[in-house]
Amino acid sequence: MTFAIFHGGVADLPDVLATGIPDQPDQVNQALDLLQGGKRLVVRTYLRYTGKEREADGGQLPSAADLSRYACNGRKLDLVLSNWDCTGDMDRWSRFIEHAIDRFGEFTEYLQICEEPNSFEYPGDGRFEHSVEGVITGVKIARAKILERGLPVKVGFNSVPCHSEDDRFWCEMAHKVDDDFLKSLDYVGLNMYPDVAEPVRGSVDDAVEQILAYFRETTLAHARIPASVPMRICEDGWPTGPMRYYTRQADVLEQTIRKVHELSSRLNINGFGLYCLRDADTANPAYSGQFGIMRDDYSPKPAFETYRHLIEEFGG
Repeated sequence: MTFAIFHGGVADLPDVLATGIPDQPDQVNQALDLLQGGKRLVVRTYLRYTGKEREADGGQLPSAADLSRYACNGRKLDLVLSNWDCTGDMDRWSRFIEHAIDRFGEFTEYLQICEEPNSFEYPGDGRFEHSVEGVITGVKIARAKILERGLPVKVGFNSVPCHSEDDRFWCEMAHKVDDDFLKSLDYVGLNMYPDVAEPVRGSVDDAVEQILAYFRETTLAHARIPASVPMRICEDGWPTGPMRYYTRQADVLEQTIRKVHELSSRLNINGFGLYCLRDADTANPAYSGQFGIMRDDYSPKPAFETYRHLIEEFGG
């Protein structure tokens, strides 16, 4: 499997944005080097498009140097392009994607079009109309631009778990998925956080299997996305905090990854991404501030070593 991690500490939850000290690039890269060892590791990062003309023309994109500073020592980016445009202007959205590929494509291994487009709560892209069209159009545009540039970038989109066959996002996807979209699609991602907002009933193993099997065998099948398209877990994490112990974080991480690896052949899973490297604010008792496997001063929690060993054991 290809492993990934979000390099920062900011956490978006419904009505909450947990922030803290700015990222320290040298300490981030030192930590990423330790996690990576001799394996492959991609670094997840996010860009947000809100529909402004200047954004569509690339005027508010960060510099290549700013975004690629962690794409070193054999690492590349897992780059997310989130769409918060309420107008549904696909021409501007397409231009934004093309400019992002022009600027960052050489540093990128995975390009994710939209972030949680089936989530209708903050911070999901699904809060805005045209999220399905944003995925369909965006994936096709990205594939065409990547082919034009001759880049080895994999294109996909992600979602959050859905437990209803009447979900409006997936029902609309089922009507709009076509051959051109499927030919452009390299993977479908899933953000899952078992035992976070709600405690799991039973074991973590069982919860992970239920989430992943339903996503592959029901949700994606309903949308006519075949089993030949690989799945990636784009985000998974378990925060610490009051009554949320460091040892439990490490145990949940190990159980989750071992179960994902066990299911990888059956469900065609080829990647796992962790959210995130460090806490936004270790002193903040709200769990949104403590998703990291390091504290906000970059001192490791037990889960850091757990993730390092799992990357060594299962990584490509």
